[in-house]
Amino acid sequence: MIFSFLFCFFVRSASGDAIFECPITFITAESGPIGVIPSNRVGLSVIPAKYDCAYHFLIYPGWALHFSISTHYDQLLGDNITFTDNLGVVHLLPTPNQHIDEWSSAPTAILHIRTLSNTSQMFAIYEFVNVEKKYQQVIIPTGEYLALENMKNRYFTFSSKANDRVALNIAVKNTQDYDTLLEFMFVYDGGDVRNCQMVGRLSNFLRNKKISTSSNVTILNFYDGKSPSYLIANDWSKVSVFSKYKAILTSKNQQTTGELFDASDQGAAYTWICSDCNNFYWTVLKFHKSTTTVSKAYIELRSLSPTHNTSALLNYSVSATLDRNFPQLIPSRMFTMINHYSGIAVTLDTSTSKAMTQRWLRPYDGRRGTIFSPSIWDPKTPPNFSFQFEDDNHKFMFGVNVKEVRIAAAGESLTIKTGPTASDNFSYKEFVSDSTDFWTRRESKGNFMQIAYDGLDRRSMAIVSFDMKQINSGTRDNPLHSIFVSIVCSCFTFHNVY
Repeated sequence: MIFSFLFCFFVRSASGDAIFECPITFITAESGPIGVIPSNRVGLSVIPAKYDCAYHFLIYPGWALHFSISTHYDQLLGDNITFTDNLGVVHLLPTPNQHIDEWSSAPTAILHIRTLSNTSQMFAIYEFVNVEKKYQQVIIPTGEYLALENMKNRYFTFSSKANDRVALNIAVKNTQDYDTLLEFMFVYDGGDVRNCQMVGRLSNFLRNKKISTSSNVTILNFYDGKSPSYLIANDWSKVSVFSKYKAILTSKNQQTTGELFDASDQGAAYTWICSDCNNFYWTVLKFHKSTTTVSKAYIELRSLSPTHNTSALLNYSVSATLDRNFPQLIPSRMFTMINHYSGIAVTLDTSTSKAMTQRWLRPYDGRRGTIFSPSIWDPKTPPNFSFQFEDDNHKFMFGVNVKEVRIAAAGESLTIKTGPTASDNFSYKEFVSDSTDFWTRRESKGNFMQIAYDGLDRRSMAIVSFDMKQINSGTRDNPLHSIFVSIVCSCFTFHNVY
């Protein structure tokens, strides 16, 4: 729209003289949604000497003002051009510059031109924009994240279902120190751009750790820049309980290593987000002795973000055998780690390689771990899984505990098998129970263990912990120790773990 206007305007008036008049009243959308300064020319125009004019713009609620400005002036001669937005922030326009975008929300903005010399040049196009007409609103519940690159022609409102205030946190990729595009996104304190105020640029809002005054906060990217960062919103009451809260962004086939520290009663919380994958492999957890209170230190993992207020699914404390818990698979796109009374080093891997999968499935002496239905970490995902731990060269005593199970649909089942891999030397026992004796510990010798949940009902879930002890090669093994456990949905009534 602007460019077609410019072309027509240029054809009609490029030969005219520039007129730098100074309006004595507010410029509004009623006088025309698009205009130029100076008023009868397209292209850089010489500003008269000793020109001092403030162009005042009145912006109606639900509207915004867009300036596209070109400048060429010498500040050493005492000339300057500034733009003051609705927050009263004065932007000194750089020079020389062929194209500067400036935006302001309601209620006012000022373009101030001041010269002493007669050598300065400028040209500006302004447009009044109806935000609701040009941009589509998308509402996101708190506890979720937003890829800022997806904001073209849309604006996003984070809304708290708990009627809580909203806290925003940014998550940048490992290779980024700072995302400069945050300077070009605007924050509205509320969910209705017609009736709420723009309270700042996103960069300043985050830097000052501001929160909304209501249960909604809106982000609008007038500049349409494709930021690589992610924004996560939480209910303020859920994150304010921690001494520190931070979001960490990664993507598939990345290894992220962090040094995390907290010495408070509240604990420091970190929400890990994978932008394009649904699995994390936690490979390293080390407590630093000098910054850890051994008697109090522990690390817990909860599903999703703090707003979801879920209970701990994994818990680690200082131990001489801590390394035997890793690698540990976390079947989720997002989870929250809470660090208490400790300084730790952690490494998480999002590799989709065969080598990483084999590392997760490799048995070793003393290993411990837990297998979860993905639906426990994120109710939007199905509960099914299938893992087989196998070593053709060694045998192990496999121990299994079914910690939680909920079978919500007929035909679904949890299956646990251990035994020799050779088909001519395979035997098993099948247990079908009508009581809760499946909660008891099972042990069996073999060189493989398979744990699987067959079913797609998202109300279903299973949690199975396991451990492994390598058997000396001289020990004779009885293949009848192999077990097959099948838990059938019609036999049980299970409690909800959420």
